[in-house]
Amino acid sequence: MTPLIQRTELKTFYYTPVHCPFCGVRVMGADPSDETRITACPHTLFIAHDTAFEYRSARLDHNLHLDGLSEHEVEAKWHEDARGIDGFTDTVSLPDAIKVAAYAPAPSPYGSYYGFAPNE
Repeated sequence: MTPLIQRTELKTFYYTPVHCPFCGVRVMGADPSDETRITACPHTLFIAHDTAFEYRSARLDHNLHLDGLSEHEVEAKWHEDARGIDGFTDTVSLPDAIKVAAYAPAPSPYGSYYGFAPNE
């Protein structure tokens, strides 16, 4: 059985740009004219926030059994987890998968989540 995704948390420097640990690509905010532009590399499994997935790879959909589901059905799946999208993405089971969870400090409940795995 493949172990669950490894995770690390950013709490103090939560705003630090996130780069893929396998190839170094900055996955969000790399475009100076559009900080919200997603620049996912082939290792990126997901980019999410507490309210939605911004990006999901086919590998993630397959691993979490989301293939063929509508966006509404995917949202219902992660809403079933008591910890929301954060907890749902903790269940990824791909070899050497890594998750970066970045939390804005209290009183903000806001989190951003980035998942990566080497290509198989």
